[in-house]
Amino acid sequence: MKWSVLAIGLISLLIGITIISISSIRVPDPLHSTSTVFNGKISNESHAILSLEDVQKGRNVSLSITPHNSLELLNIRILNPKGTLLFDHNSSQPFFTTIVPPMSGNYSAVLTNINKKEIYTNSIFGSSILFDSNRNLKIEIHTILIGVIILLIGIATCIYWIISESFKRLKRRTRYKQVS
Repeated sequence: MKWSVLAIGLISLLIGITIISISSIRVPDPLHSTSTVFNGKISNESHAILSLEDVQKGRNVSLSITPHNSLELLNIRILNPKGTLLFDHNSSQPFFTTIVPPMSGNYSAVLTNINKKEIYTNSIFGSSILFDSNRNLKIEIHTILIGVIILLIGIATCIYWIISESFKRLKRRTRYKQVS
């Protein structure tokens, strides 16, 4: 049994590292300019700004917005590093868009409440690689998480094996000293 625990731990370590490596290759710049998240209220005629730093020219960025009180109107704008307006839209429904940045730099998404009531919204502004066509995070993120969990299980199993083997050897030494 003692060797099977070690084998399970080492295999888990190998599987975890493999999953993390392969998944990270599929996600360009692993979580580099991933996302800016805003979960909160936007009061009357105020705004929330979501920023992405170091966006590279030609790499898609996406904006996903889910307002919780869908009768209120929200103005959605995306600005490039020079402050030029790239996208302007009013919406009261869940909204998702992807744009191709024409230049590298820091991009901003500005959400403005243009009504009298507060709007509570969940918003993500980030790399479109991380979103699928249903506006959900892509499977690669979940796969990386699974790889990390398997890696941690492997580490814990190896530590358990080392501790149990140390105690067994300590018991043997103690018995040997008592016999002699």
